[in-house]
Amino acid sequence: MFNAVITTCSDAMSSFMALLFQLASAVGLPYYGMAIILFTIVIKICLYPLTWKQTRSMRRMAELQPKMQELQKKFANDKQKLNQKMMELYSKENVNPYSGCLPILVQIPILYIFYSTLRTFPYGEDASAWFFGYHLPTTYGWNDYLHWPLPVLVGVSVYVSSKISMAINKPPEVKTAKGKKLPPPPNPAEKTQKMMLTIMPFFLAYICFSLPSGMGFYFVTMNFVSALQSYYINRKLRRETERRQEAIAAQEAKKREKAEEPEEGAAELEKPEKPVKTVKTVKSRKTMKLKESKTPSKT
Repeated sequence: MFNAVITTCSDAMSSFMALLFQLASAVGLPYYGMAIILFTIVIKICLYPLTWKQTRSMRRMAELQPKMQELQKKFANDKQKLNQKMMELYSKENVNPYSGCLPILVQIPILYIFYSTLRTFPYGEDASAWFFGYHLPTTYGWNDYLHWPLPVLVGVSVYVSSKISMAINKPPEVKTAKGKKLPPPPNPAEKTQKMMLTIMPFFLAYICFSLPSGMGFYFVTMNFVSALQSYYINRKLRRETERRQEAIAAQEAKKREKAEEPEEGAAELEKPEKPVKTVKTVKSRKTMKLKESKTPSKT
């Protein structure tokens, strides 16, 4: 049953690759290597919503670290209560801590079907199955030194892509209501990311020696497009964070204005009242002056 499903999916992917090959041929690039590059770009576009949720969730988790540490200190002796408060915090902040696994889980069956497609590639005898000196369905292994550059390029692309993603996905500086800059919150996944940055390039380069060369072009394109997506998502998240901080600052300003209103009213009540001159006194003074002017002066 499983083999039948994989065979059906591989046939469908072969047909899709033939369609992409026709598109590449229409622009003067009749190579199945170009079809693999287009296929990788299509996959990354389809996975963009999951990648956006993953990156946004990781950023929000990093921003929530101070609150999470407070809860861990407060409920250090009650793990059940701690888990309950953590889930309430995630729900309140609209954060899913498990969304980071979704893009990886979705790509695993795609990779396996793509690998099966290359192993039974129906167009392997065509000249278009060659790309930059590599026969796409062929596994060259360790003994063919002339084809080492592709696995090495895979490892380098993994390292560069991960380095760029770590650099641009750092949480932005947080500003207080007075405009004072605070240091970014600690990122609990930073140690894991550094470890993966060291291990993954060597691991994928090693794996590529035992895979069809078409998988190498898939990985290189995937890493390049991932770096571009990370840059775009980071800019989008920074704008979102700035809007959220502006909204918080506006709310705090309104609270301060409401708090200052009673004090201003009390200050006005405490002001001494100025003496008010009545109309009668003004009129009496005028009449006195008139009487004095009418009376004849004694010579």
